[in-house]
Amino acid sequence: MTTTTRLEPIDAQQMRAAASGASGLPVEQSEAWERFEISQGRGCWGRFAWFEGSKRVAVIALYEYRVRNWRYLWAKWGPVWIKEATPEREAALRADLAAHARATDPGLTFIRLHATYSAPDLRPLLQTMTFDRTIVVDTSSGTEEGILDSMPTDGKRSIRRALKRADEESLTLTEDTGVDEAGFAEHYAVLVETAERDGFRPHPASTYLSMLDTLGPEHARLFSMRDAQGRVLCWDIVLVNDRRAQAEYGASTDAARRLGAPPLLDYRVAAILGAEGVRGFDLMGIHSPRVPELFGVGKYKSAFAARYTDVPGGWDMPLKERTYAMLVSLLRLKYRAR
Repeated sequence: MTTTTRLEPIDAQQMRAAASGASGLPVEQSEAWERFEISQGRGCWGRFAWFEGSKRVAVIALYEYRVRNWRYLWAKWGPVWIKEATPEREAALRADLAAHARATDPGLTFIRLHATYSAPDLRPLLQTMTFDRTIVVDTSSGTEEGILDSMPTDGKRSIRRALKRADEESLTLTEDTGVDEAGFAEHYAVLVETAERDGFRPHPASTYLSMLDTLGPEHARLFSMRDAQGRVLCWDIVLVNDRRAQAEYGASTDAARRLGAPPLLDYRVAAILGAEGVRGFDLMGIHSPRVPELFGVGKYKSAFAARYTDVPGGWDMPLKERTYAMLVSLLRLKYRAR
């Protein structure tokens, strides 16, 4: 007998309660994230629980975005699965979500969401890079020594060298959570240097400040490594929710890299988070067969854990196939023009 499935609208409190018995909510699926999206001019399109019969199996929150004049929905790190995410369940949830979106909001072009399994209704992301494999630093010990013990041999050597160099150069870790616009200017200058070196375009400084401000210190924190003169060498914006932490944004100067400051920053931040009860510190993405572009950064992050962790990658699910195909073509022409 075929199991009947359905979507049911829920509010933020119901969503949090539903996920509490599983692994909790990623910060991007939490109520706190809505404040940041609103600060960027985007609203929550809907929150839903997905049922098989009477059993609640997953929850999801979606926000409305635009690419040029076309609207789409984005469920960052959603859906959140309360039961096991099988290929059949993923496909059935998407089918129900697509049917609901087409019926209630015909102007939507596609839905961006996460899935473990590839499928005919999914497409590679427009523009944005995803990842389906990451490194999670084991913070369960709550100490620097315990974290070092959990790392592979090469990672231990790297951290020991960095600790020695930090002592020689009088490097210090500071928490800069709550920084104002003037104080963040130095951090942003480091980000601009990083972007020029690595070939990406940073958001305006206001985006990072809005994230820190709207999420607040409970969910968004800023850590920096500084030299003997107090200048910022490298920094991380760390997001936290339900005892899960992730390195959302970061930047480093060339001087920081020569001194081994970036891995030392991640190492010491992981220890701070672990001491506060965080269960793991996600370094947010390494290379995989789907995303070979992350090989370089993946080699750096792999020094922090003996094993990688598979995560659901991001995908686009077209609601209007012809319109979505036109968007793909337009982007190709844009890249060729560059």
